[in-house]
Amino acid sequence: MTRDPGRMRTAMATLLVASALLFVVGILIERGTGSARTPHVEATSPPGATSTSTKVEASGEAGGEAGESHAPEASPPASTAVGEAGEGAAHTDTSSKEAILGIDPEAPGLVALAIILSLLAAFLVWRDGRRLVLAGAILVALGFAALDLLEVSHQVREGTALLALIAGLVTVGHLLVVAVGI
Repeated sequence: MTRDPGRMRTAMATLLVASALLFVVGILIERGTGSARTPHVEATSPPGATSTSTKVEASGEAGGEAGESHAPEASPPASTAVGEAGEGAAHTDTSSKEAILGIDPEAPGLVALAIILSLLAAFLVWRDGRRLVLAGAILVALGFAALDLLEVSHQVREGTALLALIAGLVTVGHLLVVAVGI
């Protein structure tokens, strides 16, 4: 059975672009929900657990100064309650622990570079089907798939199912690029 090189290149390019777009969607969702983690944890924790710990801590911290700065104290107890639930503390701690070889993979410059590299690989595969270009695109897709698997693991630990699903779909897209290209 012969393979149509034009269709293969088109499929690889399409998968690379689709993976890049899903990656952008995941990044936007992750950055958009970064401040909304507290409601997520409160919604998933037992009904009385978070509100009770917030009230206890607020009354303990306020002491005799309950009327002076009530609004600023509302934020720390909420984040402390999140820390008790494990989600907020894990997000804060893992952002520094998620460095790969000392590099933060979620740095805006690296995210932009990854998107540009993926789109450039898609363009080169689509325009020029030489073996060297295809091999380069396969290597890029393999590297991204490895990083995507780390992101799936990270999102599962964070408890963000939607982001884990998106990262999983991006991983599948990159692995399909490899499968089509081989």
